[in-house]
Amino acid sequence: MKIQNKICLLIAIICCYSSVQAQDNFDVNVQAKSMHYWRGLRVTEAVMTGTSVGYFGDNLSVYAWGGLSVDGKYKEVTNIISYKKGNFKVTLCDIYNFSGATNPDYFNYKKEETLHFIDLEVAYSFSFMNLSVATVIYGNDRELGDVQKYSTYVNMSFPIKLEKVTVTPYISPAFALNGDAKTMLYGDDNFGIANVGLIVGKTLTFADKKFPVAATLGYNVVLDQASVQLAVNLF
Repeated sequence: MKIQNKICLLIAIICCYSSVQAQDNFDVNVQAKSMHYWRGLRVTEAVMTGTSVGYFGDNLSVYAWGGLSVDGKYKEVTNIISYKKGNFKVTLCDIYNFSGATNPDYFNYKKEETLHFIDLEVAYSFSFMNLSVATVIYGNDRELGDVQKYSTYVNMSFPIKLEKVTVTPYISPAFALNGDAKTMLYGDDNFGIANVGLIVGKTLTFADKKFPVAATLGYNVVLDQASVQLAVNLF
């Protein structure tokens, strides 16, 4: 069975199970962002929206996330499966960024051609720190066409709750697990600090509705690039 068929079958089985367990956990969420800053990378510098639709359970979530910039140049569809138990969480993402593709083929998972990349993240929340490790285990994370880099991103964040805001300093080293790779997904080197900065979050109230807002200041040491992102959860 081809890898895309296995992924589709797994998602279908989990979705069917979830729908039986709790019908009222299906939801839609929309976020507006000044840009899309992801793991130290400027995925798009244009204003964009991110829409999540699917099943959001207390432990298991199965949903799709779609990103689209206002200028239409950035386009992404990501399928996500996550499971949380206590302070532990594991997330599997099938990320499909087809920005600029002439004839995008969503179901093309061939190693040398696919625009997909499969990302596996394991996270744990301590009393003073959130720790996560994410590795691209398959797909569009290649060097010279066929060398899989297995780019890995480690994030350590330290939330500080103040009276009106939450301030979260963070630092994220990244590296290629494949020792033969000369670069990684997060910069033109095989090791470095891909992201360091802080996130300031608060909740605004307008017309009796609450809107979570977060501002992120990040710096990618490997790329020598600073970015500021503003994100607002609309609903």
